[in-house]
Amino acid sequence: MRVLRILSYVAYVIAFSFVCLLASELQMALSAWSWGHSIKSIYSVSELLYHFPRYMFYAVLQVIAAVLTIRVLSLRKLFCLSCVFAVIGALLTGLNHQMMKVLGGLSFPLFLTGQLLPYVAPVLILALIYRKRTAPEPASEVEKETMPTHTEHEVTIENKTIGKIKALYKRYWYVFDILLIIVVLLYGTLNDPFRLIIYICGLCNQLIIRAFMLFMWVFLLIPAAFCSVVLLLRIIISWPKHIQNKRTLLLLRVFVIVGLAIYLVLPSVPIGPSGMRIYITGFRKYIEANADVPAIMGWLGTLKPEDCVDYNSIVLSYGSTRSSPRGLEKHEWPKVIANLHPRHVILSLDDDESPKVRLNWGSGFLGSWGLVVGNEEMSTPESDLSRHGEYRQEIHKGAYIWYKIE
Repeated sequence: MRVLRILSYVAYVIAFSFVCLLASELQMALSAWSWGHSIKSIYSVSELLYHFPRYMFYAVLQVIAAVLTIRVLSLRKLFCLSCVFAVIGALLTGLNHQMMKVLGGLSFPLFLTGQLLPYVAPVLILALIYRKRTAPEPASEVEKETMPTHTEHEVTIENKTIGKIKALYKRYWYVFDILLIIVVLLYGTLNDPFRLIIYICGLCNQLIIRAFMLFMWVFLLIPAAFCSVVLLLRIIISWPKHIQNKRTLLLLRVFVIVGLAIYLVLPSVPIGPSGMRIYITGFRKYIEANADVPAIMGWLGTLKPEDCVDYNSIVLSYGSTRSSPRGLEKHEWPKVIANLHPRHVILSLDDDESPKVRLNWGSGFLGSWGLVVGNEEMSTPESDLSRHGEYRQEIHKGAYIWYKIE
């Protein structure tokens, strides 16, 4: 019996994933037509097979949420509702493509709604329909007498097993909620709400870690949103059945909902310094611990003004074989600079025609930051806080760190 039930779940996941894939294909074809292109298949067969597991993943999450929130679950009703909302979701996604011409990034909530609707709305509707669940009626005496002995034995064993599972779930019903909360908190942590991670990145001078976390944050957006909806459903529907004290129930609801909301919204609130300002605070400690500023100044003292003109475009990127116009190879640079592994090094003259060196890390994608060293009489320029300007912070007489404001 359980094997057939599991097979029905598997069949549902495959069938619904296929429906979502076809709806997405139709939506993209119509979007192409609306943009003036001919209606044709957007994906090749190989690309369709590539995208199919993603829909299966979300369908599996939907089935798990439905099983945990609905006692009397009809897969047929769930499939019909899901297909209807899959079409509606595809239409909303297509509408989002049209609204992007007008609203740009502001149309993203419409896109997110179109993606979540096929998986969330059917479960929510069925959960509300079957909110008042009733226990199944016991079998009549006549049915018990006519039931074969071996079947009765199998049913008894199955009922005992189900009873143990239900008793275990009734005792530890909150475990699933804890797992959902952990997923949501993990997703919020990837956005670094307390700016601790970006500070640690500055201490290590490795902003690529933060970039990777932002990539994972975008990738896990839909799964985390799905878990949030499931958690909200359980807070509304399941918690009152296990928590009898209304005051305790209210306090737990407020604590979880408000706490998670603050944790997720906190990174978007413009309070305190920006992320790069926090990064540069950690980067200052990195420079103080690893850069020998007096030694760099001493090396600059050996250069002539014409040397800085010759070396005005130096690249020390990893794996680079390029050198300066005068043929200065990477290994010939002073160790006090080479050991810092800057992405670019530029020699130039300051306002007093004295040599100075500018070390640059980062890129256009990650942003740019670095160190400038001249002689001790060189003053630190004022920060240009306008767009595409530079924030500067003096760390030593004649030396300062900076980052590009985007």
